[in-house]
Amino acid sequence: MKTLMSVMLGVFAVSAMSAQAEQYKFVGTDESFETKLCVAVTSDQVVTLQTMLQAKGERLSVVRNAVRCNEMPIAEFAEQYGFTRVAQYLGSEKKDAIIAALAE
Repeated sequence: MKTLMSVMLGVFAVSAMSAQAEQYKFVGTDESFETKLCVAVTSDQVVTLQTMLQAKGERLSVVRNAVRCNEMPIAEFAEQYGFTRVAQYLGSEKKDAIIAALAE
């Protein structure tokens, strides 16, 4: 995996006539694994990310620290746009630090 690769997604705001909240359509700018992960986040399906990570042999902690979507860490991206299930799955770097400290 390319370390600290910044993945850009095109974000297009689509206004819903009856809804007050903004809706977004996320479009990948290339076919890289990192871009596909960012687009997968928008499904808010944890199993989709798990399947992708297992197929590629990537660890969650590496993805969490290295993948950026719209110039922000992948977990922050998920939280920012309301993909709560994926945001919880991705957790944070603090979670890894706590687990590592408890293991010592």
